[in-house]
Amino acid sequence: MPPKRTWNILRDPLEAFGWVVFGVGLALVIAGGLDPVALLILFVLGYIAYMARGMVRQARRFRPVEPPRVWWVTLLANLALMGLGIGAFGWYMLAGGSRAWVPFLIFIAGMIALRQWRQSVTARLYAWRTPALRLLQMGEFRKLIRELEADPTTPQNPDKLAMLALAYIELNKLHKAEELLTRARALAPDFASVNGAIGALRRHQARWQDAVSALQKALAFEENVHTRYYLGLCQFLAGEREAARVTLRAALTDPTLIRQGQVFGAYLLGQIAEEEGDTEAARAWYARMAEHAPQVLARLDEEARRHKQTPYGDTLKAHVRAMQRILARRPSERPPAS
Repeated sequence: MPPKRTWNILRDPLEAFGWVVFGVGLALVIAGGLDPVALLILFVLGYIAYMARGMVRQARRFRPVEPPRVWWVTLLANLALMGLGIGAFGWYMLAGGSRAWVPFLIFIAGMIALRQWRQSVTARLYAWRTPALRLLQMGEFRKLIRELEADPTTPQNPDKLAMLALAYIELNKLHKAEELLTRARALAPDFASVNGAIGALRRHQARWQDAVSALQKALAFEENVHTRYYLGLCQFLAGEREAARVTLRAALTDPTLIRQGQVFGAYLLGQIAEEEGDTEAARAWYARMAEHAPQVLARLDEEARRHKQTPYGDTLKAHVRAMQRILARRPSERPPAS
């Protein structure tokens, strides 16, 4: 067993106990001191406990954004249905016959009902997110702030606090964003939205390495191609060229990456290749950058002006100027027509 896995087991008493019981049960069966049917029952109960632990851990991740009643109903229903389903399977294996199908069918019907209920609950709980993202993308930062601050659930919701902080970041009110994210992190230190917003704040503060750490935490909670792109950007700005190359190449393979990420990411990869003396690779990345550069450059230039007289704004402006110079000289790099 790998050392890291062994250490994780030792840190989790329940898992360590499960491995001990498994070893003792197996030894007893081999020695003839335990009936195989009893061992099967033991395994079924152990698997139920293992699955229950996983469900409780998963539920804890989302507790900060769900009303207590919804959270408890979801957790208890999942535990009960999981126990019913695995128990029905175990009963069938123990020669329960056709009678075991009754609890199994109840399990299936319960899972369908729970799934439909969760869909309606989730739709209500997260109905605010799409309009808020639209306002953020449209640059309606003050309107977004007004709407979220008027929402009485915002102070207790880390997702909404993170979204509110992003709006304040875009208005250069970094102290206010810091205050909001301190509260959000206290509620949900592992949330992708919270750590993603912290990464954005650190990026605007030119604290590149802190931004990298926050974005890595966000990706550990939930994979997201846009977060991965910003991680690559911050790794580049922090001087971690090899890590930036790996991260950005992975992000640019995803067609759902925002246009700005596709263009700026290609430019950064071109810069890395150029620094290494690989002119062919740099030229290829710059050609990819040029496909949609005019539209993106205007947005990047506007963002740099919005954050003028800040370290991040100055850095972004320098890269925008470099992209413009690359685009300006590209026609002269084309081979003459034969």
